[in-house]
Amino acid sequence: MPTLPIELGSDERSGMLMMMRGMTAKDFDPVRYSGRWFEVASLKRGFAGQGQEDCHCTQGVYTFDKEKPAIQVDTFCVHGGPDGYITGIRGNVQCLPEEELEKNVTDLEKQEMIKGKCYLRFPTLPFIPKEPYDVIATDYDNFALVSGAKDKSFIQIYSRTPTPGPEFIEKYKSYLANFGYDPNKIKDTPQDCEVISNSQLAAMMSMSGMQQALTNQFPDLELKSPLALNPFTSVLDTLKKLLELYFKK
Repeated sequence: MPTLPIELGSDERSGMLMMMRGMTAKDFDPVRYSGRWFEVASLKRGFAGQGQEDCHCTQGVYTFDKEKPAIQVDTFCVHGGPDGYITGIRGNVQCLPEEELEKNVTDLEKQEMIKGKCYLRFPTLPFIPKEPYDVIATDYDNFALVSGAKDKSFIQIYSRTPTPGPEFIEKYKSYLANFGYDPNKIKDTPQDCEVISNSQLAAMMSMSGMQQALTNQFPDLELKSPLALNPFTSVLDTLKKLLELYFKK
């Protein structure tokens, strides 16, 4: 995946430092964090985890955008098993320095704001509230531990490889206990799909269907009959059904 060169100008360096200050991980470097991560275990409860209960092969592709500055994240998974259908979503992780919070956050946002200074939002899905995003720890080359909720309801253990082994997973489950997470509630994420190369992944993500899915642009499904929408079904469940119809066309 493309990353920025290390030699940065003063403005770019200040933007990068803004990102660094927002994470628990000391001197967080968004350039080194960029690239492909495999979720090998997670705890996902509450709103942020809806629609991911049957996910296999969850992956995140991170790209640092120096202009915003922000980290673009494309997350996708295969539902039900390696032969299931793929869903994905594109979001942006942005951080604000302490002095900017008061100027940039509304009263309502202050009530819902995360404890830290970084958050994940989905620009094409404005009805989804922004969620906290905090890289608790990472060595950039092997593991990353990512919190995605105000409480202890969402945590991900990332690996640069899809099958780092049970000792790797147990090590970081135990490490997260120091931050108040119950290791017994963190479940392994099956990584049982055929692993494709970064170039193959980039080609897949550039396909019009995947781009439309990632950015919430739903094409004409050419349905033979109207799609019944249950008002008691969550919005994410409805989106999931639409994506299933599209990718199984």
